[in-house]
Amino acid sequence: MKKILCIISRPPYNTSHTIELLEAAMVGAVFDFSVSVLFRDQGVWALTPNQDASLLGRRTVGKVLSALPTYEIDAIYVCRQSLQNSGLDFSSLVLKSQPLDYAEQAILFSKQDAILGAQS
Repeated sequence: MKKILCIISRPPYNTSHTIELLEAAMVGAVFDFSVSVLFRDQGVWALTPNQDASLLGRRTVGKVLSALPTYEIDAIYVCRQSLQNSGLDFSSLVLKSQPLDYAEQAILFSKQDAILGAQS
């Protein structure tokens, strides 16, 4: 089974990038890829509670996140340093995720057949 990692690293509402990557993850899961998602950098803001993007005329990321388990996407990771840099508390995130430091992320990257959404 091919492994795909989707990296969410941009703020959730600046562009449609976050929603598009989450949709790509769900499509990959439908086609029997082993899909995992990593939230890092400004992407950790997608995991905050009580989001409402209706005033922006966009879909609320939290609603899309809640669909991931339906697609059997359970490998959800969050960058420990990004959480700390953003002042976010791991216990307040809307999606159960495993925190990874940079070394653990490098190991995760090395185990993938494809990585989507990576940026410097």
